[in-house]
Amino acid sequence: MVTKGSRRTDRLSVLPEEEGQRIDRLVARRLGIPRSYARALVKEEHVKLDDAVPSPSRRVSAAQTVEVSWEGRALQPTPSPLPILYQDDDLVAVNKPQGMPVHPVAMADRQPTVVTALLAVAPLAGGPANRPGVVHRLDAPTTGVLVLASNEHAHRSLAEQFRHRTVDKTYLAVVEGTLDADEGTVEGRIGRDPHRPWRMAVSPAGRSATTHITVLRRADDRTLLAVHPHTGRTHQIRVHLAAIGHPVLGDRVYGAGEGLFFLHAWRLGITHPRTGKRLLLEAPPPEAFAPWLAPEGRTPPR
Repeated sequence: MVTKGSRRTDRLSVLPEEEGQRIDRLVARRLGIPRSYARALVKEEHVKLDDAVPSPSRRVSAAQTVEVSWEGRALQPTPSPLPILYQDDDLVAVNKPQGMPVHPVAMADRQPTVVTALLAVAPLAGGPANRPGVVHRLDAPTTGVLVLASNEHAHRSLAEQFRHRTVDKTYLAVVEGTLDADEGTVEGRIGRDPHRPWRMAVSPAGRSATTHITVLRRADDRTLLAVHPHTGRTHQIRVHLAAIGHPVLGDRVYGAGEGLFFLHAWRLGITHPRTGKRLLLEAPPPEAFAPWLAPEGRTPPR
């Protein structure tokens, strides 16, 4: 039985990769609670699916809204220095370090993440309980610009911008091999790899994805690229570059996987949720990119 006490309400949007899951399993995973507790929440009508009361075995569809009233636990801050690129009352942008996940997988996860590190120094709001303020993500090995919301209004605004693709994203990537063309566009639908479900793949059954690439420098059978993803699929840049035979250098999932990983979220252009002005956020590339930059130490031209 679920006891009544100090309660919180969380609204969860069902992600595409969660399509078809039982609602009790989804609630348990997203909130980091035992499945037995999640099942009890559903049975005792503390969970709604698109404002209707479901059964614990109900399967969910992408983009549905799950509302959970529960005895929530707060995420525990894990103080860790993060380079802050920009901060005001509505948002905070950081230069994400390599290897640090964006958010905990579950509420009980104690691994340092961007979210838990920021909670020690900044307010975050909006979104599921285990990822407050998160409106987009970077893979753990990817470095660079990551923006998070500090209040509900900012979260809604930023999430809409990413959803409607009005955000400008530029990455720097060093890839294996030498590209012949100076620029090009990669188009290929991306979905879960049926043979290796921990990774993604170009697949006719996947979702549409478009990535534009521009060559900035060639050297030693490697190529430095400026990459502009026009969509935001899981692992999109890594999958598309591997699909054309030029995986990101150091990619252990889609490439040879030796040495450092060379994918950096360099610039992010958003509309400020309060002022309406365009805001360009830029993260200096890691030191490992230095040999690829201009002789004067500057990053490549815009």
